[in-house]
Amino acid sequence: MGYGRIAEAYLGPVDFVRLGIDGLKGLAGIDSDIDTELNGKVVRVYAAGTLTGEYSAPIDPGGWAALTTKAVERARSFSVQLRDASPERIYQAVFDSVTADLDGYSRYTGVQRATSERAQRDGYGGVGITLDFVNGRPVVRDLIGRGPAERAGLKAGDRLLAVDGEPVAAMPETDVRDRLRGPTGTLVSLTVDRDGGTQRRLSVRRERVVPNTVTVSISDGVAVLKLDRFNAATATNLRDALGVVTRAPAGSVTGVVLDLRGNPGGLLDQAVAVADLFITSGRIITTEGRHPDSRQRWDAADDDAAEGLPLAVLVDGRSASSAEVVAAALQDSGRAVIIGASSFGKGSVQTVTRLPNDGELFLTWSRIYTPAGYTLHRQGVQPTVCTSRGGSNAAELLGDLRDGRLPSAVQLADWRSKAPDDDAALHQLRDACPWREHEPELDLTVAKLLLADPALYARAVTLSAGRTVAARQTSATP
Repeated sequence: MGYGRIAEAYLGPVDFVRLGIDGLKGLAGIDSDIDTELNGKVVRVYAAGTLTGEYSAPIDPGGWAALTTKAVERARSFSVQLRDASPERIYQAVFDSVTADLDGYSRYTGVQRATSERAQRDGYGGVGITLDFVNGRPVVRDLIGRGPAERAGLKAGDRLLAVDGEPVAAMPETDVRDRLRGPTGTLVSLTVDRDGGTQRRLSVRRERVVPNTVTVSISDGVAVLKLDRFNAATATNLRDALGVVTRAPAGSVTGVVLDLRGNPGGLLDQAVAVADLFITSGRIITTEGRHPDSRQRWDAADDDAAEGLPLAVLVDGRSASSAEVVAAALQDSGRAVIIGASSFGKGSVQTVTRLPNDGELFLTWSRIYTPAGYTLHRQGVQPTVCTSRGGSNAAELLGDLRDGRLPSAVQLADWRSKAPDDDAALHQLRDACPWREHEPELDLTVAKLLLADPALYARAVTLSAGRTVAARQTSATP
């Protein structure tokens, strides 16, 4: 199934002879005495110099899947290490070697990690609480709003004593969390107390729980919305957070900061939905790949959940993938001013295939293009106000914007047009706002000062729009 999916979905055509041989070579990660060679159209597998099997090299993915299975089974008869290895470890060895042949973002994820990632991405059957472990004892730190635990009466600060009557004081943290999770619709009994008071026993019915990746705070007239990653509930949770902002007393919130720093990305459809919360028209993103389903266009609907409030977006060198999609769409549409440092530059989409063993195969299947027409791949998003290039004073950094000392739109567009094929242009583009560690509060201070100055904010938006126009014109030049 894995090889077939690679043939069907991967971004470019695949040489399965090379891929299949390298998959078998991955067995050396389990037993260094295992070796594989291709001689003409014959595949030979050796263990400590002894021929374990000789096979005709197929050219199709199904043939290589069958050959790999047969070769592994035969080699196990000659290798103690292979014989003792679990099927999961063999899966990992083979697919690690196979995906290393593809690109830096295609990968195989084993069962345990895949299960955890699915829970973070798509949700899991649970009660909707986050635990802290204080001196080995689990304490409720946070609850998902309107979730099953909150409805049952749990509160932050409650101490968890037992799950289904089983004391949890001596349990490892992972065991406690595993006992709280289970199929949706099932009941779990929780015994809790508070500050050593009377014990309470609550019956909670598990539901699909998707971790909340959005937090909101309001200070100095600015709402700061922090997005940790993009999972199945991010857009919904962000819309709820924006509802809190727009329902604040009139005039109490004059601007919004969307903080995407350190956000590694996640689900692309959620990135599109997040951008669409702010953009009222035009293209959000385009993807292009070999598979017909990978070629998609997304346009904005006529709705602004922030009700037109000025918007600044914070990015850094760890903002990647879906975070870059949002930042680029908001920048190119003229809806926001980007502040910070050049983002990571992960401009590809991975499709996820769940394999029969419950592991997952991530395959790059399309490239991402911004509304201005440039690829995010390697280039990333360039902030309009760069806080990492030098200088630690927010007023000084905004002075560069005010006095027109920023890189010109034409120059940036020229670098972008050449960057996919010209490393020198790519380095010039990235060096215009390189990622360097700096005081995180500086980004937020710059954003708040900019949002508090309507004229300067308007200038920054105009500059962003000018860069977008220049990028479109350059990308359209033969």
